[in-house]
Amino acid sequence: MMHPYVIVLLLVMLAACSKPVVKQPVPDQPVIAVPPVEVPAEDNPYTQHYVARQLHGVKLSSGGQEPTIYKGVSEADDYQRMLNDGYEMLGYSSFETTDVPPSRAVAQAAKAKADAVVVYTKLIAAPTAAMRLQQIKEQSKSQGASAGKDEVYSYFATYWGKLAPPALGVHVMQPSKDDAKPGLMVMAVITGSPAAQAGVAVGDVLLNLGGEPIPSAQALQQIVHRHAGQEVELVLRRVNSEKRVHLTLGAAL
Repeated sequence: MMHPYVIVLLLVMLAACSKPVVKQPVPDQPVIAVPPVEVPAEDNPYTQHYVARQLHGVKLSSGGQEPTIYKGVSEADDYQRMLNDGYEMLGYSSFETTDVPPSRAVAQAAKAKADAVVVYTKLIAAPTAAMRLQQIKEQSKSQGASAGKDEVYSYFATYWGKLAPPALGVHVMQPSKDDAKPGLMVMAVITGSPAAQAGVAVGDVLLNLGGEPIPSAQALQQIVHRHAGQEVELVLRRVNSEKRVHLTLGAAL
């Protein structure tokens, strides 16, 4: 069954043309997690249920630091904020189980070479009063028993890598085969990037860069690479009008 996050993400993409750029920090404050522990992959549900995304031509900065863990608030809003702050999602984990320490999410983030992990938890089943009473009785007999061992949570975690300094600084949506209109719709604009400084906004449709049409995301990467470090003209469509802006692309990596 498709995870609600995927459905939410599709809705975010469809609604992107009507949303302004979200200029907010990454979600919430970092969770104070216990230091990461060495957890065998087969015992870590974050590892067992990890799904990696296919990244095409994405260049990440060389991190090397311990991943930061964040408490997720809103999947759609957090996704937009992470993109705006210059992150790319590397993969995700989704599972249901009893209580799992946050150190295991950090351990999987380190394994995936992620700079950050955003974790969402939701209680989906709790012990009844009778079960609680039985747990108390068992705990009185054995100090190792856990009073909340029957609580079941839904876990969802997204893993993020910090992008290298962008030459342009946009995340775009690949057009569908049925889309007859040319161009690529902007899903997010990285804060402080050349695109942001030129006033490019979420919902804009990129049509032409440096005199070259932009039929696909791969073509956009190639065009940016060819014109890296140069001042170029960007032609875009905003609502129903065409707009031309000039910007200086960052250096090639």
